[in-house]
Amino acid sequence: MTLPDPEGLPAGTRDELAVSVRRLAGVQVVVAEGTVDRHTVRPLAVAVAAALTQRPARLVIDLTEVGFLAAAGLHVLLDAQHDAGESTQLRVVATDSALRSICVSTVDKVLAIYPTLADAIHS
Repeated sequence: MTLPDPEGLPAGTRDELAVSVRRLAGVQVVVAEGTVDRHTVRPLAVAVAAALTQRPARLVIDLTEVGFLAAAGLHVLLDAQHDAGESTQLRVVATDSALRSICVSTVDKVLAIYPTLADAIHS
């Protein structure tokens, strides 16, 4: 059975994206939950950009609750890596479908990917 691509669905039938920002163990963490596609990506992009303007020593983007990560989300990650520069260590937590999207696109070659939030914060 093939499931439809969330990017091709009308607005009312897509999953939504919830984004929160918090500090854990002195580390800025952006948490995304839901579907990250071209229709829902804006809150994630805004939260990551806002976090980077504070120039934290480390920024973690937690995608463990993301059920679908489309190219728009991958662009946010790559832009974040670029914008982090030398002053911020960017780390991404990804499992399941988000991790598959990251690996298939080979974005894992340029980002620091961790299996758990604890690993990303403490390593």
